[in-house]
Amino acid sequence: MNPAKCIRCQGDYRWLPVPHPDDHLCDVCRRECPDCQAPSPEGGRCLTCRGRCRTCRGPLPEREYVVEVVEPDRRKDRKRRWQQHFFPQTARRDRCDACLEQAGSHDPLRAVLAAVPDSLLRACGGVLPPSALAAIRDELPYRPARQLADRIERRWWGSWSSRPLQRPAEGKQEGYGPDDVVLWLLTPSECRGGCEDGFVPGRPDTPCPVCRGATRPPGPAAARTGRDVEPTVTAADRTLEQAVAHRPPMAECTGRGGTCGVPVTAPYSQCPACLDWPRCACGRRYDPAQHAGCRMCPTS
Repeated sequence: MNPAKCIRCQGDYRWLPVPHPDDHLCDVCRRECPDCQAPSPEGGRCLTCRGRCRTCRGPLPEREYVVEVVEPDRRKDRKRRWQQHFFPQTARRDRCDACLEQAGSHDPLRAVLAAVPDSLLRACGGVLPPSALAAIRDELPYRPARQLADRIERRWWGSWSSRPLQRPAEGKQEGYGPDDVVLWLLTPSECRGGCEDGFVPGRPDTPCPVCRGATRPPGPAAARTGRDVEPTVTAADRTLEQAVAHRPPMAECTGRGGTCGVPVTAPYSQCPACLDWPRCACGRRYDPAQHAGCRMCPTS
């Protein structure tokens, strides 16, 4: 045992400050629960040992804790010198019955809370910030609980599951913490069409017709200098020359479930291939409702 390290964990990077504290424990071990050694963000006894649910902080019901003991002569393996003990699972003992069933609950708030990842909840100290609960209540009148849960899971597994949950501020780069990540998982997209990160709500394979899939989930603002920031030019701010030279973006084909993307012109919303137009003798496709052949072929 190295006396310069924590007396309990002897971690590789758990060097004690000099002079050593009286308990000879590192900061992580000092915050552990003295009864069950579970991580306690506030120090002292954890919420489970205090009889509180880690999600809603309500009272925990009394659950029977039974250890099944198998005598040596009844063991199925060859190690018949000792008793075999089977302990019950403890993963579900830190939440109340209502929170354990919240994924299928009729309460939409509990159904959305069930989608918050456990690792993110532990980083927040075992309880969600009040701003996250307010954000859920603000979104429930406009989005069903299933879509909000899908939004959390999509943004978590698409980005934040492999990224650090906190970052200190460095120079012009803003810092963030776990509470900010929770809000970014719940905040709606900035698209005026009300899409879900670039796709139509309820139809994740159909791009949004307003932003055309360009909307990205909210996140930490990137560090940008004054010269990098480009002023937003609206239609009212354009000069006469800019207004004459301005051309709106060309529409794209909506065929193949919105994945075609071939540029089309009005009044068509799909390309000739998706509309299955016939081919002329020269090989070009033509609109059978307008012509009997392509306009470029001299035989039409």
